[in-house]
Amino acid sequence: MRGHHRSSGIERLDGDHGDIRIVVSAPPAERRTERAFSYLPWPVRILVKLGLPVLVLIAIFVLPNYLDCRSRHDASQFFHGMTVSACTRQTVYGQIDATQKRFEAIARAVAGR
Repeated sequence: MRGHHRSSGIERLDGDHGDIRIVVSAPPAERRTERAFSYLPWPVRILVKLGLPVLVLIAIFVLPNYLDCRSRHDASQFFHGMTVSACTRQTVYGQIDATQKRFEAIARAVAGR
């Protein structure tokens, strides 16, 4: 075992006799979370893997637009008959359209070089 790196266990410092060193180390945090994650049932794992990114995207794109429409509604700056959900949907579609146009402009600029 000499020269071999061990993450935990018992080894002698001076060959066969002498002091004994006990090395104990915890597994890296990444392996611990993987191990804990593997005990979850598969539907829960799929929900966590897919649901978490969806929640993040909703929090980034939909929530600010919803809050903006909500504040417009409270300030009576709505068209007659427009609901908060319709306003949110319209502003999210506008944001997606503006982002797509920006990416197209960047692609044209890169292709033109």
